[in-house]
Amino acid sequence: MSVAAWDRFLQEQDSWPAASRVNDSTSYGTQARNALAGKTFEKKKRMSQEERHLQILQAAVKIIAIKGFWGMSLQDISDELGITEAALYHYISSKDDLLNMVLSECYDTPDADEYNAVTAGVNDADGHRVYFYPRYCLNIALYNLQRPELVQLYSVLNGEALSPEHPAHSFFIGRHMRNWEMICSMNWALPEHVDEDRFYDLYTLAMSAMDGLQYRWLGDDSMNLLEEWISISDIIFPPSEWAGYTDPSEYESSDAGCLLPLTLAARQ
Repeated sequence: MSVAAWDRFLQEQDSWPAASRVNDSTSYGTQARNALAGKTFEKKKRMSQEERHLQILQAAVKIIAIKGFWGMSLQDISDELGITEAALYHYISSKDDLLNMVLSECYDTPDADEYNAVTAGVNDADGHRVYFYPRYCLNIALYNLQRPELVQLYSVLNGEALSPEHPAHSFFIGRHMRNWEMICSMNWALPEHVDEDRFYDLYTLAMSAMDGLQYRWLGDDSMNLLEEWISISDIIFPPSEWAGYTDPSEYESSDAGCLLPLTLAARQ
């Protein structure tokens, strides 16, 4: 990708969390990424309700990411926390209740939405906030590099939830359209040939490619997720068509005036 603003992400790989970095070993054997290394829980004599709630969520992420929902038991969670299963029931009502907590609080969060959007947008000369979709997708990759254990959790549950009997089936089946509704609420600068139907197809392609790359990244410790995503971006968003619509930096330092004529909303 020819966007200069993206080069620094490749040059700052030493700042990534250890579990997200590419293995520099000279061995060429495929090794699964250890997304959950070093997870321990400090035992405290007294915890606030909020502290215990967070600790339970952290333990659930770890156990479900390894065993899946079907393979996980509440005894596994209580063992991880160093409490009795009876004590765990003071904070949750059932195994399904624990899964709902994980789904609602751990992956698709306001913090994730803010991270993905904040540096994908720019305020134009008239004060309009306009977003650039290729940079938004890059931000998803950057954010997920910081949370490999949650990406593993998502991947395991997404596979399990293909079964209609899984309690997360509706959540994952509906997730694509829920996120699309959020995307539609944002003001995107898009090339003239991209109408709403085309944008939906691009959104579907980009998110499907992201999911596929993340599966490979979790399974192969030698893979560089960020480099792979930037390379694929050239195919999904060809520079010949997307020049000027890729990153806010293309407008931040210029006197571009009002950007609304470049947006999908203005053309509809």
